[in-house]
Amino acid sequence: MSSFSVHLASGSWWIAIPAILIGIGLAVWTYRHTVPRTTPARRRLLVALRSIAIALILFVLFQPILTLTKTQERTPRVVIMLDNSRSMQLPPAPGDTAKTRLSAMHRNLLNIFPESFRSDRSARLLEVFSEKASSVDTPFTHVLSSMKADGSATDIAGAFGLLAEAEKSQNISAVVLFSDGAYTAGSNPLYAAERLGVPVFTVGLGDSSERRDVGITSMFTNDIATVGVSQPVDIEVHAAGANAGEKAVVSLYAESEKIAEEEVTFKAGANDAEVSINYTPAQEGSVKLTARVTPLSGGETTMSNNVSIRYVNVLKNKFHIVLFAGAPSSDVSFVRDYFRARKEIELTTYIQKQGAEFYEGTPTFEKLHDADLVIVVGFPIASTSTESMALLKRLVVSEGKSMLFVPSKMLDIAKLREIEEALPFTLREGAASGNELSVSAAVNQSTVTNPILRADKEQTAAVKWESLAPLAKTEMHFAPKPESDVLIEATVQGVKIGEPMLLSRTVGKSREIAFTSYGLWRWKLTSFGRERAFASLSRTKDTTVGSESALDLFLGNATRWLVMRDDRKRVRIEPTQRLYDAGETIEFTAQVYDESFEPVDGAIVSMKVVGPGLKQALDLTLEPLSNGRYSARLPQGLPAGDYTYSGSAVSGKAQIGTDGGRFNVGEYSIEFAEPRMRSELLREIAARTGGAFFTPENDADLLSRIRALPSYQPKKIEERSEYEARTAWYFLVLAIGLLSTEWFLRKRSGML
Repeated sequence: MSSFSVHLASGSWWIAIPAILIGIGLAVWTYRHTVPRTTPARRRLLVALRSIAIALILFVLFQPILTLTKTQERTPRVVIMLDNSRSMQLPPAPGDTAKTRLSAMHRNLLNIFPESFRSDRSARLLEVFSEKASSVDTPFTHVLSSMKADGSATDIAGAFGLLAEAEKSQNISAVVLFSDGAYTAGSNPLYAAERLGVPVFTVGLGDSSERRDVGITSMFTNDIATVGVSQPVDIEVHAAGANAGEKAVVSLYAESEKIAEEEVTFKAGANDAEVSINYTPAQEGSVKLTARVTPLSGGETTMSNNVSIRYVNVLKNKFHIVLFAGAPSSDVSFVRDYFRARKEIELTTYIQKQGAEFYEGTPTFEKLHDADLVIVVGFPIASTSTESMALLKRLVVSEGKSMLFVPSKMLDIAKLREIEEALPFTLREGAASGNELSVSAAVNQSTVTNPILRADKEQTAAVKWESLAPLAKTEMHFAPKPESDVLIEATVQGVKIGEPMLLSRTVGKSREIAFTSYGLWRWKLTSFGRERAFASLSRTKDTTVGSESALDLFLGNATRWLVMRDDRKRVRIEPTQRLYDAGETIEFTAQVYDESFEPVDGAIVSMKVVGPGLKQALDLTLEPLSNGRYSARLPQGLPAGDYTYSGSAVSGKAQIGTDGGRFNVGEYSIEFAEPRMRSELLREIAARTGGAFFTPENDADLLSRIRALPSYQPKKIEERSEYEARTAWYFLVLAIGLLSTEWFLRKRSGML
């Protein structure tokens, strides 16, 4: 049964109909007398053309919406959801190694649902799910024979979510879920099942009791590590059915090298053990960490959960810093001494002496091309050579090296403008006098938690950076760039003068910090916080108060922030997962950006994959999507092994950037992490939705229970479709056509 209705989005019919009638009346009145006179038939035709055109235009202006309602009676339908994940390869019961949960599910399906029901596609709907869910409208036996239990994850909530859309147009009376309840992806399926609003009958596959087994349930460490810096790797082991005093050995490997091993002793039954092993990276790059646990004696349910894999990105800890100074000064001395005292820093200094020469010789790009940070103190000055300025500009502008800038009284403003592009401030126009001001710090509250201003709890609680000694500043005027952060403002006698004292900026991969004042040596001689000075004068010495100066603290914070460059690469290529199953579809995605980090379309993104399962490198070209995104798929997957990929993006003849990484196939599957059936979850889903929980041993009356449901009745479902006249361009075309025809006829008749 179908019906329709029309309503107006703007105004009402009480206004629209009189307006249309008035428009028609005006058309009739316009043609009551014509010059020259015309035949009655032509006059009626002209009136009709104008009237219809006016009516159409007014009709569209009132935005009518046509609603078509189609009511159909739908027979009740049962949705059968089938788990096709890898955990279905496990045995259905302890010791039953000849069967799998998948084969048990097949037998139960044929026993529960008779042939008449299985062949009636109007009575049932099949849905197969693992990491993704899909509805299948093929013969029952064909679906069962095509299931391989090869899904890499189990997303039960996603399977219920797929049904939510189908439920709007179909009479879904019940859902039968065949699964072990071990969801390894997506959210908790309990809430998705409740939102569906349909009784869910669950059939639990597998054994809910803890079997004799040991496995690694989690492995956690930082994704980013530093060469030579130890970090813990926390490994959690779960044992079931263990004997009291039984032991297992947990080992950690970096690539193929064993880092350490630790023995754990279990109690009787089910229990957990935590192992923490320190890992100290030896070289930078992507490192594969593998945790393994030895099996329990006498065999286990599965050995697939005895290993866990994680990739760590190791950064270098030796940094090359170059210091340019316009002349020897206290600021230069203290900054140089700070970095020379640190083993992780390789410091190269170039301090200008009288004339354009440097005490250390002539700087060249070959010597400084690998610099991680450029520190500029009171440089350039009037005698700085053109060659030195060209080198500095190449480092901080062309190469994008991070920079720390400190001015001085001798600073040459004209030459400084040559590297203004790499500074977080602009130099305001106007003469800059050599007069000095004494300025103090006022920390911006919006940036007080910035890592550059980080301090320990005692320092932060006791005093602020405002308590430090004032710095010196010439009457040179600085304005922060729009993308810069003003960390500290300059004050004179507690009054802000509208000038920044300390700024920071991130542009692309480079970072910049700049002072507009100098005399940082005062921060070296002043302890950080007056409470330190008071503690040194008190009779009772506080041995917890350290001796680190405010300058040392600042330089440490600033260096970490500057050399640990932002990881925002212009080209980012990565697999959708780090761990795949053998034969699983592998997908790569890429994002490409220009120098302003705007998405780049039309680039050529190519990559190579190498690994033990490939005789030669696998070349891929990623297909463009939109908004700077690209993708490529390997539907056939790859053999088991550890793989490395590298790729690049090219626009025209210029290379935009490169990226690479690693991923693993087949060595670890989350589906085997805990092999027992989650009967408690399946029972809760059934209870909360009005269904029931079954096992393969007691599900013979499942279909009769469904047919006895009050909801298992035919149901009338309405399908509504709306059409808006304002979006129908043909109304406007028709109105224009009518008015054009009217104009043509008037011209042919010679009318005014």
